[in-house]
Amino acid sequence: MSGIAFKDGDWIETARTGWGLEDRGGLLGDGLFETLHVIKGKAVRFDRHMARLARSASELGLPGPRDADGIAELIGELAARNALKDAVVRLTLTAGAGPRGLERPDELVPSLTLTAAPRKAPPASVALSLSEIRRSPASLTARHKTLSYMDNVQARRQARGQGADMALLTDTRGNLSGGDCANLFWLTSGEVFTPATACGVLAGTVRAEILDSMPVEAGAFPVDMLAGAETVFVTNAVFGAVPVTTLDGRPVGSGELPAKIAAIFA
Repeated sequence: MSGIAFKDGDWIETARTGWGLEDRGGLLGDGLFETLHVIKGKAVRFDRHMARLARSASELGLPGPRDADGIAELIGELAARNALKDAVVRLTLTAGAGPRGLERPDELVPSLTLTAAPRKAPPASVALSLSEIRRSPASLTARHKTLSYMDNVQARRQARGQGADMALLTDTRGNLSGGDCANLFWLTSGEVFTPATACGVLAGTVRAEILDSMPVEAGAFPVDMLAGAETVFVTNAVFGAVPVTTLDGRPVGSGELPAKIAAIFA
């Protein structure tokens, strides 16, 4: 879809947003991104997204965006220029151009791009397929929303080939980690559980809101914990929370979102 994007200080047509041939984001995945749900020009959970971006940029040695208010204004203008009232905006921050090889230039000139698309209606439910790909708790690409997304791409491709909507990944020790683009939760005996970040989990913005809203036990759990769950659901910034109906073709949970979780998104 054609539209308008923001790139390094300019408003341009989306067809012209391609990275330069020396951009480390495109060559090496040296960068970060955030996916934001934008309603009437306002990004949902904007402060959580900016805080996560700042933490990741600091740990990875990238100059993070310093003007959060300015970015919020740009997102609002981006949605307006594309005539979108309910949008998904992607913020992409790369290390910018650099010489051939792994070492960054002495002075980084980061590149910032904002693109927007219409938000699709969230699915009523999700079918999961257990992936053979495993996340390493020590991996930066598991803990941060980097541009290196090949594990997730491959996991989704395999899941779709097996008739599922999304892949479910474990860590290298076999503990539950999460969906290929989502965090994982379940209810057992009325208590809410989720894998801990030490299980190769990306600290999602919706995940953080749920943890701040109610008691949740985060830890290392085997896959068979889901077999006896009353409800299983996945979360991300774009669709909020969606119940899971099957895992590898076998029914799990009630297929309905718990009322106390649905209330967060009301």
